[in-house]
Amino acid sequence: MRIFAGSGKVLCLLCIVGSVAFSLEAQQPAPPSGQLIPKPAGLESAWTLRTILDDLLKDNEKLEPLLAQMNPQEWVTKKGASDVYIQQWQVAHAQLKEVMAASKLLAQKTENLPLALDDYFRLEALEVTSRSLEEGVTRYGDRFTADQLNGLIARNFSRRERFRDYIRDLAASSETNFKLADEEAQRCRGIISKEPVKRAKK
Repeated sequence: MRIFAGSGKVLCLLCIVGSVAFSLEAQQPAPPSGQLIPKPAGLESAWTLRTILDDLLKDNEKLEPLLAQMNPQEWVTKKGASDVYIQQWQVAHAQLKEVMAASKLLAQKTENLPLALDDYFRLEALEVTSRSLEEGVTRYGDRFTADQLNGLIARNFSRRERFRDYIRDLAASSETNFKLADEEAQRCRGIISKEPVKRAKK
């Protein structure tokens, strides 16, 4: 134990490493079936988030054939629709690919708040575009496709609400861990500041 005696800097390093390890505790891989590990109060497990993401992915996979059934170019040339629908249809295809990629990435790193926010906002943007296309297909396309798209949007909204709750709890957990790490760092700075300054040997 003599190695630590009078060494505030070493103690400080141990404090910071310990606090960082605590803040990263939630990022450990999921335990084997039947085993539980502690998690922040109120924060859904990684498995629960993956279930939500899987449901969203399945719904979004169903969006692709619905987009294929639409023909906004025909709406414009034969029914007098705005050519904005053509642009939105193209944007929806790109947004769908981005959402699928973001969701799959988040499923691998469920405790990553920036990834979760990125995926959520991409989902929101896709919903806005889908709702606009739903109005277009209702007015200029076939009713069956419109009804399918409307039901898909409704299911996505409900699941996205659960996703939003997860992000809120994850943000609160991250803030708590940051505060604990900062408090440890402050305490360690205090230890260092109280150490006597060693005089250089003549």
